[in-house]
Amino acid sequence: MKEEMEIIEKAERLLNIMNQGNKKPRDYGTGDVLYHSEIHTIEAIYNHKNVNASEISSILGITNGAVSQVTNKLIKKGLIEQYQSPDNKKDVFYKLTEHGQKVNALHNEYHKKLYNKIHQYFSASSENDIKVINNFLDWTIENWPTK
Repeated sequence: MKEEMEIIEKAERLLNIMNQGNKKPRDYGTGDVLYHSEIHTIEAIYNHKNVNASEISSILGITNGAVSQVTNKLIKKGLIEQYQSPDNKKDVFYKLTEHGQKVNALHNEYHKKLYNKIHQYFSASSENDIKVINNFLDWTIENWPTK
């Protein structure tokens, strides 16, 4: 029972650390200070070519209004641009500027370093330990209260 409480407390601590980290703006090495929502909008635009606001909304699980606010900030920062397709004058699409591509690449490097540390940990773990962790995370995701 004591170890179970320890695990729960550590999980809560990890969630708090991640939540706090997501609230702080971060510079990935270009001098641009970006919030979590901004860098992940950049990432979504990079990963999904010819993407419009409703697609970004669906990808990130945020409202169209939130997408509009974030994309306007990113346009002002020179990280993305909007355009219309010659085939579709109704929708506005987004793409990264050259500078936005650089920021995205540096963000990917940031994650790569983090994932390498996690990979090193798992490399030293047994297959059974990894399965237990994975099953616990799956169960937690499925059963975590969302309301």
